[in-house]
Amino acid sequence: MRTRASPAWLALWPVVALVGLALPRAAALERPAPHASRTSANAETEIPDDHACMRCHPDQTAQWRGSPHQSSYVESTFQAALAREPRAYCRACHAPLSDRGVTVDAEAAALGVACTSCHVRDGMILASTTGTSAAIAPHSFTRSAALDGVDGCAGCHDFPFPDFALRDRPLAMQRTVSEHAASPFAAVSCVACHMPRGDDGRRGHGFVASRDPDLVRAAVDVDAVRVGPTRVKITLRAADVGHAFPTGDLLRRVEVGATTVRSDGEGRAVRRFLARHFGDRVQSSGARLRVEIADDRVPAGGMRVVELDVPEADGHRVRWWVEYQRVAHQRSRDEATAEQDGEISVAGGILEPEPPR
Repeated sequence: MRTRASPAWLALWPVVALVGLALPRAAALERPAPHASRTSANAETEIPDDHACMRCHPDQTAQWRGSPHQSSYVESTFQAALAREPRAYCRACHAPLSDRGVTVDAEAAALGVACTSCHVRDGMILASTTGTSAAIAPHSFTRSAALDGVDGCAGCHDFPFPDFALRDRPLAMQRTVSEHAASPFAAVSCVACHMPRGDDGRRGHGFVASRDPDLVRAAVDVDAVRVGPTRVKITLRAADVGHAFPTGDLLRRVEVGATTVRSDGEGRAVRRFLARHFGDRVQSSGARLRVEIADDRVPAGGMRVVELDVPEADGHRVRWWVEYQRVAHQRSRDEATAEQDGEISVAGGILEPEPPR
């Protein structure tokens, strides 16, 4: 049973607003808060549930609805992946309010990652250290630096595969926070890009991410040139991005491609995929597991150059493109035939043939 808001915590608001500032700061957030950690240690009060939060924070709630956090469990891609591999391990981040049990009830599924998932730890309500509101809060709260920096995001965006006990060494399933720490933007928090401030100075709760075309396109600068009769060079330079491009789980990649444009149509396309590439290896434990054999994504602060030999391009125009893609699963050994879940066009154009010498 979930803890519900009660008149007890509302009645204390003139006092607890002062107490909140004196409470000790919370530790770094490792994962979204499960149900058990949302219960107050003080028997006289109850931590408000997510619906109580929403009643008092309508603007943030409106931004959150339909966001990647709100749809984290019900989103079709995740549901398809969960059907193929029904691990409770995944539910800890995608439906944290489910108490991390075997099943996920309808309310936890609909809420996804909601208010208490990030703003409550060990019976304390957490608030940003950069809060701008001068209003007196109707409940106690703790100013937490974890919400301002990478610690609030790390638990769900940097973690190993769950089969680490079978591996010779752990392998990161996501390593976005590690990439950020090694990037030129290490001093810039995740929320600066993914929770930008609105006109009122408050952080947005729409959690803009990899499904936002403008954000994806802003991550890299791309240019393309012909370097021979049939050869094209496409350069991707990291721009406003504090981690590798693409980052996140292993099902994201960038397709760089080109094809000949003739009067009778287009020729055969050539493609290269920038991603974390995987293969199978037998571990010392005897288990055959997928391991990472290459990583040719665009590094934060760096660049990646792709040269493509385009058949029959001599004397003809060449169409080129760069696309950000979400792959549905890793079942296919042939990257070119992998099932896709969606894509965003990042850049593209036409290259004229080289003039006759």
